[in-house]
Amino acid sequence: MFTDPVPELDCHGYYFRGGVFFGSMFCVLVWWIVNRQAPPTAANGRKFQSPPMLQSKLPFGIDSMLTLMRSVREFRLPVALMELHDRMGDTYACMLFGMRAIRTRDPRNIKAILATQFEGKWYFPLNYGLAQERKAHHSLLGNMGIFSVDGVSWSHSRALLRPCFDRANVSDLGQLEGFMQIFFSRINELPREPFTHARAVELQELFQCLTMDSSANFLFGNPIGALAPKKYALGNGEMTFNQAFDIAQYGLAMRAPLSSFYWLYNGREFREACSTARTQVAVYVSRTLRKLNLAEKNPEKKGLGKKYVFLEELAERTQDPRVLQDQVLGVMLAGRDTTAALLSWTFLCLARNPEVFRKLRAEISAAVGVDGDARLPTQEELRSMQYLRWIIQEVLRLYPPVPINARRALRATTLPYGGGPDGNSPISIRKGERVVYSAFSLHRRTDVYGPDANEFRPERWGEEALRRIGWGWLPFNGGPRICLGREFTTLSPLLEIVLTVETEQMALTHASYVVTRMMQVYKEITPKDFTLADDAYDTKLVMASGRGVHVFLS
Repeated sequence: MFTDPVPELDCHGYYFRGGVFFGSMFCVLVWWIVNRQAPPTAANGRKFQSPPMLQSKLPFGIDSMLTLMRSVREFRLPVALMELHDRMGDTYACMLFGMRAIRTRDPRNIKAILATQFEGKWYFPLNYGLAQERKAHHSLLGNMGIFSVDGVSWSHSRALLRPCFDRANVSDLGQLEGFMQIFFSRINELPREPFTHARAVELQELFQCLTMDSSANFLFGNPIGALAPKKYALGNGEMTFNQAFDIAQYGLAMRAPLSSFYWLYNGREFREACSTARTQVAVYVSRTLRKLNLAEKNPEKKGLGKKYVFLEELAERTQDPRVLQDQVLGVMLAGRDTTAALLSWTFLCLARNPEVFRKLRAEISAAVGVDGDARLPTQEELRSMQYLRWIIQEVLRLYPPVPINARRALRATTLPYGGGPDGNSPISIRKGERVVYSAFSLHRRTDVYGPDANEFRPERWGEEALRRIGWGWLPFNGGPRICLGREFTTLSPLLEIVLTVETEQMALTHASYVVTRMMQVYKEITPKDFTLADDAYDTKLVMASGRGVHVFLS
């Protein structure tokens, strides 16, 4: 009679699995302690104090969120936030869906978020990362581009993009002049006024078409026909790429105040606009990958007489269609919208300030000529025009392309100022809390820029007071996410935009070139309606004029 042997108990296996289990629990506990505990003390020994709290009438700060969404529709979001700062202080707290958020325009806090306290300890390398609303951008920009990722993924994106930007090509003005000729022809098609012989023009829309075609040419090797009198219907045939891009951005702006609940704004038009933009870019990506495969089969023809095309250069480094699509959309956003917004606000300011217009035209006349004596400006000549540089710096001060931005605490951390009655105590920041900073509000602080901080006065940039403005002037970010093109900028050693790629150099160079060419051709620019004293701020991902730029050109 046979009996089954009694199995031996493998105690070592139990001990091993038990050790793994308790070891894992210990690691989880350590992680929780590291990430959840409030900072016990400030680095300089000062006690933490809470900032002023914006009181809400409805639970969870819902009324504050609704107010911000209404201000977006009324084209006054940056002003609404500045008015709150004027009332509450440079740094204050508010509740958003039950979670505290910090708003600041203190350059010391902004410097801490973006630079000095951006990085943490070895066990948790980042203190601050992209805010939650960046996920709201995925519908248009995807989740694999440089504007949508943090940490190691962001470093990888930066390394991927950097070699694709060649200084000579980014600064190539010859191709831009071809688009300028089409731009001028569009203006010349408009009828002249009976007595003044001036032409009534809406410049903002034309600037958006100009920068869309020049950006598409840089990215894809061909314009998309935005400057053509009859625009091409792209994607689903119901809206142009320009229209889809604008509608999608408006949706993203409406999503931003909703924070983690951004998905509540997801209407049909918004979804179709995002789909149209992404589908059209996907067509270019597919075409480029096929072209690259054919080139690999015929290596003897590779590179012969090849025109520089950003997408083709990027495809040499990765063939992942999603990565290519997301990266290109981000670069297009920076190249198209940043330049168009800068040009639009510049000419709105020039139309309102005829003395500034005359001084700038005199400088351009001396440097590169005007009217019949005009010649095409070079990069060096653009760099030499000081008053042009001051004007662009002043426009970027009053109308920063990205007026409001945010970061999210990735671990328990701090802000150096804003707490207590005098605002000089540090603030304890818990993991997950948002810190919103406003370049728009910062740039209009009278204690930084003087009592005329809200006025357009380019001459201030030649004064000693602004020679060391530092973090008080931030149309462009700083710190580890600094623009790849910073070393190439011709306008200032500080320039770096929140949209963090070398397209900012392209934006600044192209803006200087377009301004110069416009001043060479037109002797006078005046606003169409002198009664509109207040600005309207169309705050999408990049801030444009909510009323357009309606002027007379002669």
